[in-house]
Amino acid sequence: MSELDSDKTYKAKPFVDANISEIQKAGKFRIVGKIAEITDTSIVIDDGFEQISIILPEDLNINLKVGLQIRALGYIEMLPEKQMRGSFIQNFDSVDLEVYRQINELEQSLRRANT
Repeated sequence: MSELDSDKTYKAKPFVDANISEIQKAGKFRIVGKIAEITDTSIVIDDGFEQISIILPEDLNINLKVGLQIRALGYIEMLPEKQMRGSFIQNFDSVDLEVYRQINELEQSLRRANT
């Protein structure tokens, strides 16, 4: 490794909050929705605008049930269809979604103002 390579710090891109319908390219996203379907290896969540299939991480440690509100963080693939490879699944049942969305909008507007 050259000296120049060792001086570079690696920064992982953060997960971006988005509605499923807004996602138009592959990348790391955070989505919130209710579980609509459950299989052995995946779930389908509905965010009120669209549904997406999420391939569950192997180390999942929450009890899933239809109707449970969750936040899923993972990599969205676009081909052959839009689906997420879940990295983290969080129980979001007790979160007020309206307040959560307002906070996200404020954070995004502050980031835009500071760039």
